[in-house]
Amino acid sequence: MEVKDQINRHVEIKGYPQRIVSLVPSITELLVDLGLEEQMVGRTRFCIHPADKVKKIPVIGGVMGLNTHEINKTGADLILAAKEENAQREVLDLAKTHPVWVSDVHNLEDALEMIASIGQICGRDDRAGQIQQQIREAFSQLNHIPPGIIRAVYLIWNNPFYTINRNTFIHDMLQRCGIENVFADKSESYPIISEKEIRASKPDFILLPSEPYNFKASELNKLADSFPKAEIKRVEGEYFTWYGSHLIHAPSYFKQLF
Repeated sequence: MEVKDQINRHVEIKGYPQRIVSLVPSITELLVDLGLEEQMVGRTRFCIHPADKVKKIPVIGGVMGLNTHEINKTGADLILAAKEENAQREVLDLAKTHPVWVSDVHNLEDALEMIASIGQICGRDDRAGQIQQQIREAFSQLNHIPPGIIRAVYLIWNNPFYTINRNTFIHDMLQRCGIENVFADKSESYPIISEKEIRASKPDFILLPSEPYNFKASELNKLADSFPKAEIKRVEGEYFTWYGSHLIHAPSYFKQLF
């Protein structure tokens, strides 16, 4: 069958895939939850959930820096990648010899569409539909939260500081739990910002996620000294960035954040 991925590429897949490689941690977790654990022949070392199941799946490198030789040895009849997370050159090289389906997720609706598409490709439509419904029901619990009640800076890196604009999945998650992203209007998806810009934005909170950069206690203390008018708060990054079945649990985390 021919399917279209989320960057509008047409991908030819012969029947339901029996040998799947996932290059995306949140998609790996989704595949397991779709009941496709036995069909998985490769994952990245960052694919860590669910731990008891993924440990049996061979590692084929990182999200970037893939071991192409090991991937080719798997005989994969489907490789799942992400536009934002994987290196374009590596994905294009794999696509010369394997069916490669690429996700491109910027918000909750994109994530739900991705779940439905992978369910359809892999013959797990019913289970994908159940996961979609669970996610929709979970996020409906946040509908009562008024938008913009808290102004925050979400830092994804230190030295230099990187943050996020409105075109990112993280931004959509922040909005859904009532947080105004003070750097939403930056032109780049992941802009570098200065201490001066942070100070001028007058945030209520500076959010420090556990990934992709895990801020140390000493760095947190330094930020607290630099920005005494903002509360420095650690958050679990996975709930803001993992866009597969992990989303089922995100709203309950968001509800207890503040």
